[in-house]
Amino acid sequence: MAAAALALNISCTGPENPAQPEATLKAEPASLRFAAAAAPAQTVTVTAEETEWTHSIPEDAGWLTATRDGDRLSVSVADNADETDRSASITLNASAEGVEPVKITVRQEAAEAPEPEKPSLSVSPEKLVFAAAEAPGQEVTVTVTGGITWKASLSGAEEWIHIVPAEGKFTVTVDDNPNALERKASINVSPSDKTVQTGRIYVTQEAAAVPPSIEPVLPDGATPEEGLELPFTAGVVKFAVKAAPETAQWSAYARDENNQAPDWLTVHAVVAPEQHSIILEYKINDATETRTAYLFLQHESEETEPVRVTITQKGKSDVNSTIYEDVETGPMLYSRVEVMANNDWRDYPFVQWILTLYTDGLTYNKLWGRWDGSGERMRILLLGSPQHEDDVTLEEMTYEIVPYDEYNKEPLTDRKPGWACGSWGDGKTVVYPAGTWYQVIEAGKATQWASAESGTITVSKNGDDYTVSWDLTSDAGCKVTGSYTGPIDIIL
Repeated sequence: MAAAALALNISCTGPENPAQPEATLKAEPASLRFAAAAAPAQTVTVTAEETEWTHSIPEDAGWLTATRDGDRLSVSVADNADETDRSASITLNASAEGVEPVKITVRQEAAEAPEPEKPSLSVSPEKLVFAAAEAPGQEVTVTVTGGITWKASLSGAEEWIHIVPAEGKFTVTVDDNPNALERKASINVSPSDKTVQTGRIYVTQEAAAVPPSIEPVLPDGATPEEGLELPFTAGVVKFAVKAAPETAQWSAYARDENNQAPDWLTVHAVVAPEQHSIILEYKINDATETRTAYLFLQHESEETEPVRVTITQKGKSDVNSTIYEDVETGPMLYSRVEVMANNDWRDYPFVQWILTLYTDGLTYNKLWGRWDGSGERMRILLLGSPQHEDDVTLEEMTYEIVPYDEYNKEPLTDRKPGWACGSWGDGKTVVYPAGTWYQVIEAGKATQWASAESGTITVSKNGDDYTVSWDLTSDAGCKVTGSYTGPIDIIL
């Protein structure tokens, strides 16, 4: 009996009835971590013994995807746009009983906080072109970022252009252009943030259509028939020309009474928008007779007739000056200043100054009361405010040349401080020339001179030094300019 039982026990545990294997389910790795954006898929290897398995994802984890391929799961995530991280779990469920589900934890990093939007401003279009008349308005779009605001305004003070602002844009309108020249302006679109560059729109309006024409603008409003009268001396004269349209081409030439180009008159035409002009160069007329030439202005359009301007040059007349060209006097280095001021027996409504300013090479001989040597000098007569000789000063002001007779008229109360005496007679007298004169002196004698018919004498002072400057016109129509700077010793 015991032997039978033993035999039975051996039979139940023998090779014919081995023990059943245990079902298991594992995942490696058990957790995954993904970047917030552009994260590549990751693989989980699943090991299952004696069981089948399935996987599941929570319904609220739509950003998470797991795809099975045999014993592997390919796990991928969508980009995380939130500034907080997120996580979910993939659950592996075994088909065999008694096997616990396996959790795979998936974490995704938070998105980086975006950089603050940089402020910017742009305009479109940047150029506007309008017709000369009845031009419709044009819109400009303004695009900004960073929460800035803007304001549109004209760069200059143009009154023909108008701006109507609106949300994110503005409209530009223009008045009709009455001129034969196009006009331009610009509009600034200024941002509230001063670190942002100002936008600029360039505006152009076409020129108005005008009939072709050409017209000289002569001095003193003279007509072409009245013409232009030139002095007998050599010189240059310039006057404007009105040309329509402003971009027109034109030419100019001169002819004498024999229809020949005059040898004494040269014509230069300046042909350019807003600069149309004529420059005439003329030579001295040594003859006593007047001579005449004609200036012709010819527009490029065949619709216009040439404009003829009469040019007359005087003959050499009886003038006191012997210098027939503009003079910039030599450096005046020395001064002799005399004054007739008030005292106990003289009470005038002015003081009279005699200024003699001269260059190297000249000296004043006090013993004989004469000028010796060779050089240049200015002799100037001025009237100043009444002062006593005990305290007299050359006043700082601009003195105006008046005719000799006016300067010396009676009664004395009619003479005005601020006057400078014009020339009278001729300038060959060295000792006492009448009025204001410029003289060239050689060996004590005047060899050339220029009178003062008009102009100014200006006196200023800096410390102990005076500056006396002159800008005069002689009776020959020539300029005499120069100055003296230095001390003055007053002779009563």
